Amino acid sequence: MAPVLLEEKKILIGLNIGYYRRARHMTQVELAELLNISSNYLSQVERGCKCLSLDKLLELSAVLEVDEKEFLDFSKLPIFARNLR
Repeated sequence: MAPVLLEEKKILIGLNIGYYRRARHMTQVELAELLNISSNYLSQVERGCKCLSLDKLLELSAVLEVDEKEFLDFSKLPIFARNLR
């Protein structure tokens, strides 16, 4: 299996963030308010266009009640997301 490139990792992390947000039945607006960021910025993070700081990622982990390493676990994503190339 080929190594995952940085840009691909950003997309996969964003997909995981969106997955866990939806699993908690939260909108982007609701989660963004809890993180004190704009919903537009959160949308960009979920699409892999922007990155959260480590502090925000840890805060996100606490808000969603998910271990932060889950955002880096790409094995739960659909096959199409794991095979971006």
